[in-house]
Amino acid sequence: MPSHLLAGGTTFGVSTGTVALLAIGVLAVAGALLWRGSVALRVRHSVRTALQHESPAARIDAVRQAGELGLAASALPLLRLVRDESDQQVLTAVVRVVAERQWEPASTPRLVELRLWARAYLERHPELRGANNTSEPLLAGVPGSVGVPSLDPARAERFKRNSDTVHETDTPTPPRLHVADADALSPVRVVVTGAGGPAGVAVIEALRARGHHVIAVDADPMAVGLRLAAEGHVVPRCDDPAYLAALLRAATLGNAQALICTVAEEYPALIAGKQYLDEAAVRTLFPSRDTVHSCTDKWAFAESMRAAGLPTPDTELGGAGSVAGPWVVKPRYGRGSRDIWTCRTKRQLAAALSAVPEPLVQGLVIGREFTCDALMDTTGALAGASPRWRLETKAGISTKGETFEHAEVMHVCEQVLKAVRLIGPANVQGFVTGEGNVVIHEVNPRFAGGLPLSLHAGADLVEEYLRAVLGLPVRPERLIARPGVTMLRYFREVFAE
Repeated sequence: MPSHLLAGGTTFGVSTGTVALLAIGVLAVAGALLWRGSVALRVRHSVRTALQHESPAARIDAVRQAGELGLAASALPLLRLVRDESDQQVLTAVVRVVAERQWEPASTPRLVELRLWARAYLERHPELRGANNTSEPLLAGVPGSVGVPSLDPARAERFKRNSDTVHETDTPTPPRLHVADADALSPVRVVVTGAGGPAGVAVIEALRARGHHVIAVDADPMAVGLRLAAEGHVVPRCDDPAYLAALLRAATLGNAQALICTVAEEYPALIAGKQYLDEAAVRTLFPSRDTVHSCTDKWAFAESMRAAGLPTPDTELGGAGSVAGPWVVKPRYGRGSRDIWTCRTKRQLAAALSAVPEPLVQGLVIGREFTCDALMDTTGALAGASPRWRLETKAGISTKGETFEHAEVMHVCEQVLKAVRLIGPANVQGFVTGEGNVVIHEVNPRFAGGLPLSLHAGADLVEEYLRAVLGLPVRPERLIARPGVTMLRYFREVFAE
């Protein structure tokens, strides 16, 4: 063996004594770390035990200690405390700790949920922001009123410096938007919901093509859009109480500036949580609750069209009634082509009515089917639209299509969208009959799965909608689609390991 590897009791040029000292040092460091970890565990356990103490003063002190340990580690026991706590001083102590620890990143769903609770509690008790409670043990040494917990990272340092200077009239500082020139946005950080659907994928790819940073979210961990975006987060379904907290966590961690929803069923939860999205400095532009209801409830939509005198198929709820056959039976609430039956005999109609949940019966319209991708500006005016023939569909999604020009289609679609008072993106579905009549049977208050055809034909609907979300003017000249552009769809694979 070469002498430089083993000579005079050395190994690789290092003495055995040195090796022993290094080993002792490593063991000492490991022991110190283990001791420190065990101490931290004991401290956390003692704090959690103190949060259950019978004395409110002891619980208040435990709340303060929990804050010192960090909200990411203490959010769960604090949430358990406020669930059953009846003492207002203890609850106010939690609100203050949350506000004073605003500088902590929203690194866990529980932390976001705790901030949401604190914000809601303070809104129910506005007197806590105006009264001087320095005589109370809860606020000893901290003059002034309770600060408002915020989800806006831009305000975190202000809370850290002096939380008692934040008042109810304060508004979140909007994100700084850099516009490279009059025509183009610089990269924007955008949350896109429904990343697994065709509309979500189309929006993600359109934003990526523009150079934006996309934060995709979906309830399905296998959603393809989670792999196509710069960031992907799995969130609960929109009917889950934890949906909003998980969405806010993804937006906060990604420092999002805007949100685009591609699933109409998510709107009620998003509209209900808009104040929290605003607080997190996430810009949004949603239709109203009434508009969403009119579009997602097919019976409500038919009634609104009938009231406005706009062309729609004869419609009855629960049975054929006075609707002449042949018939189309579909669920009152549904998406795509699920549970849609075409019936030409009374026997087929009876079978469909028994199979379809909350069945809606419409007269069958014979004609050429189309979808019109549209964008309504913040005033409710039609900013632009792109009608396209649905040459072939699978599972309700256009797989072959062609853009076209038709003045009456554009006029009727505009009147329909104004009738439901929609703002933002929409897709209008209908038929042009052999006699040239335009009949509308559905409006979706979101981008469509066939959106790529309109985008390729020149109607830059996603970018212009993003401009509207950010408070910038929509440019109608960028929403003109070339007629005669054909789309033929095929499968494409995305691999993950």
